[in-house]
Amino acid sequence: MSGPGDDNRPYKLPRPRQLEELSPDQVVAVVLRLAMEVTVLRDRLRTHEQLLAEKGLLTPQEVEDFSPSKDEADARRQASMTLVENLIGDLSE
Repeated sequence: MSGPGDDNRPYKLPRPRQLEELSPDQVVAVVLRLAMEVTVLRDRLRTHEQLLAEKGLLTPQEVEDFSPSKDEADARRQASMTLVENLIGDLSE
């Protein structure tokens, strides 16, 4: 696990405060943001999978075997980074 002075992180973000310094409201805000993200993503993913299966366009195995292009992988990494930044922002306010 990374320590306080570890500069080997894949990207640099401000470190969140210690847990003891966080208000319960901040922790709840982060948990709720993640729960909302997960709920929306699950619903959309199930919709896509159901529509594709109904139309015979994609099998579950094809989804498992998929490997994104470099551009897509970069876009996914950026989206992940944005989410992490938002969560750290919630913890740093």
